[in-house]
Order: sequence, then C-alpha cells, then structure tokens
Amino acid sequence: MNKMLKDLFRGKKFVGSGLVKASLGFMIVFVLIVGLGFGYIVKSLFANYEGVRQTADLRTQLLQLESSLINQETGQRGYLLSRRSEFLEPFDQGSSSYEAISTAVIDQVREMEADASLEAAILELTEIGKTWKSQFGDTQIQKTQAGGTVTEQELTDAKRQFDLFRAKKETLMEQVEVLRAERRNAMLNHLYILFAAMGTLFVVVQMLMLNYLQKGLMRITRPIIQLDRAVMSYEDGNMQERLPDYREDNEIGRLVDNFRRMHDEMEKEKRTLENTYRMINTLYQSRDLEEAYRNILKSLETLMACDRMSVITQNADGGFSIKAVCFDGNVSLEERPLPDEADDVNELLRGGVSATHDDWSKHRAKGAITDGLYAIGIRSSMHILLRKENRVMGLLNLMSTEAGFFTAQKRDRLEMLSPMIVTALENASETLRIQDMAMRDGLTGLWNRRYFEQAFDAQLSRQGNAKAERPLSLILLDVDHFKTFNDTWGHSEGDLVLKHVSQLLQQQVRSGDIPVRFGGEEFAILLPDTSTEEATAAAERFRESLESQSLSRKYRITASFGVATSVGDRTKAQLVEAADRALYRAKDEGRNRVCADVEPGAQRLV
Repeated sequence: MNKMLKDLFRGKKFVGSGLVKASLGFMIVFVLIVGLGFGYIVKSLFANYEGVRQTADLRTQLLQLESSLINQETGQRGYLLSRRSEFLEPFDQGSSSYEAISTAVIDQVREMEADASLEAAILELTEIGKTWKSQFGDTQIQKTQAGGTVTEQELTDAKRQFDLFRAKKETLMEQVEVLRAERRNAMLNHLYILFAAMGTLFVVVQMLMLNYLQKGLMRITRPIIQLDRAVMSYEDGNMQERLPDYREDNEIGRLVDNFRRMHDEMEKEKRTLENTYRMINTLYQSRDLEEAYRNILKSLETLMACDRMSVITQNADGGFSIKAVCFDGNVSLEERPLPDEADDVNELLRGGVSATHDDWSKHRAKGAITDGLYAIGIRSSMHILLRKENRVMGLLNLMSTEAGFFTAQKRDRLEMLSPMIVTALENASETLRIQDMAMRDGLTGLWNRRYFEQAFDAQLSRQGNAKAERPLSLILLDVDHFKTFNDTWGHSEGDLVLKHVSQLLQQQVRSGDIPVRFGGEEFAILLPDTSTEEATAAAERFRESLESQSLSRKYRITASFGVATSVGDRTKAQLVEAADRALYRAKDEGRNRVCADVEPGAQRLV
C-alpha cells in the first residue's frame, strides 16, 4: 500500500489509480463531515442547554426569594411576640437578601429572553414582597417599638399579603417548570433534526461513492474480459488475439479489499454516531448520580468495546475514589478509595492532558489496585480527563487485555464526549441536592414529614413483600413542657434545644434508622427490622442521654416516648396512632419516660 501511494503521488499510472484517488477523496470528505457534524452537534447542544440551565437557575432563585421573605416574616413575628431585638436581625438580613435576589431574578428572566408575561409576573411577585415589608413588616415593627399594639386585623392583613406572595410564587414555579420542559424538548427536537440531516448527508455521499466505484470497476474489468476472450481464442487455436496491456492483476484484489474495508469503516462510523446519540439522550435522562454513573459506563461499553472501565473523582477530603466500575457487562457502584494511586492521579490532573499507557509491562500507575488489574491480564489503558471548560471533575479509565489497544482516534472521540459526561454528572448532583433540600427540616437538618411519609410507605411495602415476618418499629417522642420552656427562656433558646435533640438523635440512631422532625417539638424514629423490646431499649437510651446532657445548668431537658411495632399487621395510620397512644400514656404517667404500645387490657411502662 505504501508503494502504491508513493507511485500515486509521483503521478505514475497503474490499474485502479483513479479509484484510489477517489477513495482517498471520499474518506477525507467523510471524516470532515463526521468531525464538523459532531462538533456542530456538540456546540448546538451546549447552546440549547444554556436555556434549560437558565430556567433551572430561575427556579432556584425563586425559592431563595421565598426563603428571604420567610426570614423577614419569621423575624417580624418573633419580635411582635417577644419584643426581643435579636429577632430584628433575621428580619433585616431577609430584607437585604430579598433586595439582592429580586434584582438577580429580574436580571435572570431578562437574560433568558422569555415571554413578556413571565417577566411581568416576576416583577409583580417582587413587588408583592416589597409591599409586605413596607406596609406590614416595617410598619408593625415600628408600631411595636413605639409602644403600640398590632391589632388582629393588621396581622390578618399581613398574613393575607404573605399568602398572596406564596400563591403567586407557586404559580410562577409551575410556569417556569413548563418553560424548562419546553426548552428541553426543543433541544431534543433540534438534535433529532441534526442527526437526520447528517444521516441523509452520509447516505448521499455513500451513494455517490458507490456509483463512482461501480463505473471504475467496469473500467477495470474490461481488460479482464479482453484477457478472457484472448484465452478462449487460444483454445480455438487463434494465436493472433492480442493480450491486454495488463501485468499486475493482484492490484484488482487489493482494490476490492480496500473498497470492502472502506465500506466497513463507514458502517462502523454510522453505528458509532447512532450509539453516541443514544448515549447523549440516556445521559441527560439520569435522575441521580448512581443512575448517571451506570448510564455513562453502559453507553460507553456499546460505543467503545474494551475489557474494563471505571470513573474516578476527587472526594471532599482531597483523596480519590473509584465511584463506578464496568466489567464483563456488569456495573458496580461500590466506592473504593485510591490511597496508593493518588500521586499518579494528581500528576495526571495537574498535567491537564488525557493519557494512554500502551504497555503496562513497561509503565503503569503504582498501587495495589493497579497491580491487581495487571495480575488478571490488563495490559493497556486510556485515561480521559472529565473536563468541562477549565474545570476537571475526575478521570474516565478504559482498560484492555491487549497491549496498544487504544488509538488517538478513540481518545479524541472520548475527549469530545467528556464535557457532556461532566454535564450529566453535574445535573444528577444538582437534582440530588435539590431533592435532599426538599426532604430536610430547615432548623434541625433531620428528615422532614414529607420524607417520613415516603420512607414509611417504602418500609411497609418492603415489609409486605418479605417472605418472613420483619418487624417495623416506630418511636414518637415529645419534648416535655416545651411551650412553657419557650415562654420562660424564649424561642431562640427553644430552637437550640430542638437542634440539641436532633444532634443526639443523629449520634445514637443506627445507619438504617430514619430520624425525623415530626412537627414542632415532636420527633419520630423509624426502626426497620426492630422488635418492640429493641425499640424500647433504644428509646430508653436516648431518654437517658437527653436527660443527662443538658445545654445549660439553668434547666434540664426531658422527653416522653411512645413505642409501637408492626409485623405486617398494621397500616401506617394504625402504627402512628399506636405510638401516639403510647406517647400520651407516657405523658399522663408523669413524663420523662418510655411507654410501649401493648395489647388492650395490659400495661407496660419502662
């Protein structure tokens, strides 16, 4: 082939030289189409995704705007009830935050170039909040400071204005979510059109190439036909038939082989593009990090076959961990730290360039995990930086049992996919963060009532599906005399007590238990696979810890506990009612004790 190309570039004529030139030309055109088309798709994808990201940012800012107004309302109400000046600090901080977020929200919606009605609605929302502050927040505080009393009607009017803000905010959130869906669908539709256009272009180029090759083959077969006629004439004894001027008949075979390889390469590229599209579509449908890791590795497995793949990211403590591994078609999400290989990973990240190790017997990373992989047959690897713009998130590692398996073309293709992989992981992380925020209590950091309901249903479903009877216990606890405590020491001290109770809960519950702020000063703990005796003992341990670990020498904090258990024979409502009944019995019998729900007619006190 090298000799043929040299002869071709020297201008020598030989059989199939025109077809070789044409084939080279078509290959160049094809590579240009693939490269430019893929680059345009990537660029278009990021341009369209920017609109989706802006709607997500707008949604977050609306939640922050509501939070800042809630801080103002909380500070104002606290001051009106207690007339303590420390409540003015969250009011003032909320006011300052509200002004800054209002400006940011308006700038964001203008930057989005959204419908004018959305901008008008957001302006109206911000004005409602400002009206609440000026007409009710500042006015009622000033009136109280002057020694006056805020009437019930004034409080009602303030609440009405605050409820109007929240209702308007909820309507806007729905509108923003619709806009986000529309932009996401528009982005996907745009991708469909681009892929359809590229597919059509590929078909046209391929048809032109086949047509040219067919005519060229006819020109090449003409000498063979002449040779056949000559051979037949020799059989008849006619030795005058002139042989064609054709000597190197093996070049025809090479031409056919080259054509076949070119056709196979085109089919391979077409399948690669289809797999790339499916990978992009799958990545952006990931709902959490585990699903994102699984989708990334399973998609890459179809896009680029190799023996092993893994994803490495940096932890909060600066160390590195393997987050996901794909081997033999199976994806493992068990996290494994990399203490030995950390230096090599750091060096690769600092270099800022993806790397290929063609022969592990000559060079590979140092560490127990790498040595173990070498022992089971891994001989080459490619390490792609998961990078988006100037941010490096981690490494994508591909390994093969064949030395020199990874090429520059494979590396370039994966580097083009790297920003999309990072975006998918960031989206999954952000979705998880938002979901976690929605399920947490803002004061204590415990799970909230909404998460409690979902977790309760999941545990009851798991209990119902289990073949053996699996007990599910519930502990309800209520801080004793909490209202009197608040009246005596103030709501700020009461909040500290609630946080203290929450911290003790988080320290003492097992990893599978679910501690929840049930409401007010009431807390709940779900204990899967826990009998009444075990749950009662756990409640008693917590009661003793709470009683002995007070926040202050001025007072002592105690709580009453109610315990109930279901072995598949109670509904959620029945189990909560049973625990609540036991809790009230603990209060009736003197508080600071644990009572467990028992059969009617019996009584049990711990």
